[in-house]
Amino acid sequence: MLSRDPSVVLSLVDKLYAAALDSEKWGGFLLSAAQAVGANHAFVCQLDHHQRSLSYVGLQQGNRDAVPVRRYGTLLEDDPRRAIFDSRPNEAAHCRMGLSHARLRGSRTYRNYLQPLNIEYTMVTCLPVREGFTHDLGFTRTRDGTVFKSDECDLLNQLVPHLRRAFEISRVLEERAGPAGRQPAQASASSDCDQLKLQHLFAFSPTQARLAAMLFNGKSVKDAAVDLQVTEGSARQYLKRVFEKTGVKRQLDLIRAIDRALTRNG
Repeated sequence: MLSRDPSVVLSLVDKLYAAALDSEKWGGFLLSAAQAVGANHAFVCQLDHHQRSLSYVGLQQGNRDAVPVRRYGTLLEDDPRRAIFDSRPNEAAHCRMGLSHARLRGSRTYRNYLQPLNIEYTMVTCLPVREGFTHDLGFTRTRDGTVFKSDECDLLNQLVPHLRRAFEISRVLEERAGPAGRQPAQASASSDCDQLKLQHLFAFSPTQARLAAMLFNGKSVKDAAVDLQVTEGSARQYLKRVFEKTGVKRQLDLIRAIDRALTRNG
């Protein structure tokens, strides 16, 4: 039975942001999330519908060597589940919302990908990034399992705002690690917008707000110090004041506090 303990969601949120900051921790988040909704498998992926390709992180799965993830890209247009998932952006949906057992099993996606992996039931939250490009969090059950239910979708929906922010942080960190070493203009604009809001919401000084916005958008303290044109030690002193004003003690908790404030105040 699905746990309704609020601490379950809080624990998942903690692990989600930890994974956003350190990609090696996605496995821990996925394992806990799969247990929370009673799934056999869980994954996160970046899906490019135009190129029919995906970047995928998932729990260990039987027969995966024989059925590589890239095969799904070649079957994307045939997947009858996608119409359900894509029509409900930013919302958890499961594969039996208007999709019959016979239609799913009659598809090439089922025969060539799902069946060999023993996947019968799927629940996904699809988060659009731009046209033709999404981030997905998904869960599956085997043929011995049951259809995902509304309360399991409800639990996943509680993670959606945090999931969007976590994917954004992860994406910015990946882009900064690339050859150009620069954030895209869109991310910089977002940081400027957040800065003004944070000054008002937390009574930050302009420098404190800039630092908090940079950390919220995925920068490290060291990189933020460079942009602020101060030493890393000075940046950490600013961060100490930011912690005091937000009532937190860790960078992970700061991200959560800012996310709650921005969500609450639009």
